[in-house]
Amino acid sequence: MDGVLARVRSSWEYLHQYFGVLREAREIMRRFEAGEIGYLEWMEEDTSLWIRARGRVHITELIRALEKVPIDEDAPLVARELHRRGVMIGIVSGGIDLLARRVAREIGADVWMANKLLFDKRGYLVPGGAPLVGVDKRRAVARILGEYGIRPEEAMFVGDSRWDSSAMRVVGYPVAYGDSCPVLLGVARCRVRRLREVVSLVDEVEKTGDCPSYRVERV
Repeated sequence: MDGVLARVRSSWEYLHQYFGVLREAREIMRRFEAGEIGYLEWMEEDTSLWIRARGRVHITELIRALEKVPIDEDAPLVARELHRRGVMIGIVSGGIDLLARRVAREIGADVWMANKLLFDKRGYLVPGGAPLVGVDKRRAVARILGEYGIRPEEAMFVGDSRWDSSAMRVVGYPVAYGDSCPVLLGVARCRVRRLREVVSLVDEVEKTGDCPSYRVERV
């Protein structure tokens, strides 16, 4: 979702900027990447930054902030064209569930999974959350495929960052989007520069079983 369907590199980073805590959040991310804290601790410390910045944070403020995140103008059209072809659309995101829900609704996705924020009975944010996806999207993708009876070799995953590499390893058609990082290009089978190219890519795969026009060339 982040960086592909939504025009924001990270919905977490977007909210860090919104609350003015980006510098502190980057240090927490460094600690996670260094193995000093786990993913749930990372979520807890990130959300605690927002709460400290405001005193308390209501769900309505987060929804209003995330409503300003622009969705790629091609996304609704691509979704309609894929549905016309009988293709099921799923969103698997390490981003925030409030944005994933909105994007899924606006483009018409069939299923979505993202990391969930938690709130008390009055709607105020509680530190932490439910890491339904985490940073290893492979398990979330496998779960969706299993629930809908889709064989991994029939699935396509479109990603743009190193966090997508694990999910791309379990599908038949891993697709790198845009100026993807070298790690992702090492895993991807195909590459698209714009979201609307996914439609012609799917058509090519349906006809040939391969993606010669979009194949990632290995150096």
